[in-house]
Amino acid sequence: MDREEIKRNITKYIVEFLEVPHEEFGGFPPCPFARAERLKNKLLIDVYDSSEGPFTDKIQEMIESGYESGVFALLENNSLVSLEEEETRSFQKFLNKNLKENGLGTYKTICINPKDELEVKGIKVRALSPYFLINVGLRKVFGKTHKSLKNSKYFENFPDYYKKYLNV
Repeated sequence: MDREEIKRNITKYIVEFLEVPHEEFGGFPPCPFARAERLKNKLLIDVYDSSEGPFTDKIQEMIESGYESGVFALLENNSLVSLEEEETRSFQKFLNKNLKENGLGTYKTICINPKDELEVKGIKVRALSPYFLINVGLRKVFGKTHKSLKNSKYFENFPDYYKKYLNV
């Protein structure tokens, strides 16, 4: 698959869905801070092919290129990788452990699997993703964002099981 097309499809998902305000999210976009980061050129949109080297090398390249966060489509041998919904959480934990063990513990991942059934009032945010995505950012930024949204109407329509998944 053409990597530039993959990047365009990721950008389209971010711009046309994740950055758009929805009543279901208290009038916020599903990802309220993506737009600012993208427009400031601080968000790297790319692919990570596990056959080309360690994940930590890709994150090191991201940092050295001046990006603060990244969204990567997961590939192996230039083919898109598909994981089952129940594998998402353990793969995310594996990546976070790998970052920590390699001196990148200030970063964390959030995996977005199009097979995830998590929904907010009928909107399956992750299921709309064009590919299995790995979102990488600074732990402190994710924490600050999470905390600021907890004091808003953002999580108001989230079902209890989704709130538990997100540690709300």
